[in-house]
Amino acid sequence: MAETAPVSPPVDAATLIRQGVTAAIKQTLEPAATEKAYPGHFTIVADGHWFGQENTWPGLDSWQMAGAYLLLGRTQLVRDYFDYVQASQRADGNIPYAIVSADTPPDHLTTYNKGMRYPEDVFIYDSKRPGYTARKWIGSCSHWIAKINPLGTLAAVSYVLLGAEFFTATGDKAWLESKLASLDRAAKYLLSRKSENGLIAGAGFYTEMPPRHQWDGVAQCYVVHVFNQCTRLNAALGRAAAATRWSAEAATLAARFREVFWRGDHFAEYVHPERGVIDLHGLSDVNWAAVAYDVATPVQADALWPRMMGEPAFWHGDMPTQTVSKPFTYQEWEFFESHEDVGFKIAVGQLYDVAAMGRVWFLEWQACVKRGETKRLRESVVKVCQMGLRDGGFWHERYHPLQVARVDWTGPRGYGEYPAILGRAVLGNPAVFADVRL
Repeated sequence: MAETAPVSPPVDAATLIRQGVTAAIKQTLEPAATEKAYPGHFTIVADGHWFGQENTWPGLDSWQMAGAYLLLGRTQLVRDYFDYVQASQRADGNIPYAIVSADTPPDHLTTYNKGMRYPEDVFIYDSKRPGYTARKWIGSCSHWIAKINPLGTLAAVSYVLLGAEFFTATGDKAWLESKLASLDRAAKYLLSRKSENGLIAGAGFYTEMPPRHQWDGVAQCYVVHVFNQCTRLNAALGRAAAATRWSAEAATLAARFREVFWRGDHFAEYVHPERGVIDLHGLSDVNWAAVAYDVATPVQADALWPRMMGEPAFWHGDMPTQTVSKPFTYQEWEFFESHEDVGFKIAVGQLYDVAAMGRVWFLEWQACVKRGETKRLRESVVKVCQMGLRDGGFWHERYHPLQVARVDWTGPRGYGEYPAILGRAVLGNPAVFADVRL
């Protein structure tokens, strides 16, 4: 008679969460903090084998990871990282979404890095720390999808929000005094992107394919959030006039967003320059953002919330959170190839960013915190932990929906986004996860 394999005892939710968060920290976040290229440097993949051993990504990826490092007490690491990114800031206030070595001319200057202005944007960074030498670097502020330019607001938003998080974590007014002019310049750059329709141009805030040409709803909500943070930061230093100006800008943009995007019980996805308001793919991440950052009015949030809670497609295949609830309804005219020839072939599909991604889950769980929806927050954390633990304690960048009840991962194993946002969710909401006892 064959032996029966022992049955593992069931794992309660708190234990599973503890295992998942521990794996995220020990297997991704800590190994990524190499400080190899400069003090404060970390890779966005656990072992740095994708996206460059020395490269920096000051857009969403590094902001999310830096916020997790703050919660882990790595204050000096984040302080040093912020100094490096500040050195890359352009005269117009913009921040590059990618920074690479310029000791020699960068690779791919005619393809993925064609948005780099080489050598005009080369800068020298000297940390003045023992063991580090001054080096040349260059950032990219313009996308290889040049006419649409997705990610156009991403890095400047991320920079201001990290500055706001650092001040919240440390309360260091001397630091804020030294950085506020730079933070305000980044916010003024975002304000300069306001179009005649009153919305901020930026295409896909964190999506490239499809790029949400040209006024993405997520971008509008994030920029409102930035302006509100500038209000808070200026007020903290007694700069009442500046605080009042940023508060007015936030209110103006939020009102315009509501006027254009509200559809009666949800917000539309984006505004196309020829086709107008686009609302073709069910419920989208724009709705999470509008609630998370108080851009929706209380009445709108109350009307919207039951629809969001009742939509199972956001967790397709048990992985939070998909960008849209109807991912198989995109039209060919939404693809960037319908708008321009970028001059080279890309290795991934035109719907590469129609997927579950940590950046979308981040908006969802923030919205849940705002609404006091702690049960769903915990459920989403459990599902994210389960996915990573099934893969040895690692996560990938994207989890694409299949036309069955499963997802298929793409992107590097050990990518830092889900681990960082998992850490943020649990460590940043200690009352909700008091039983986890990390």
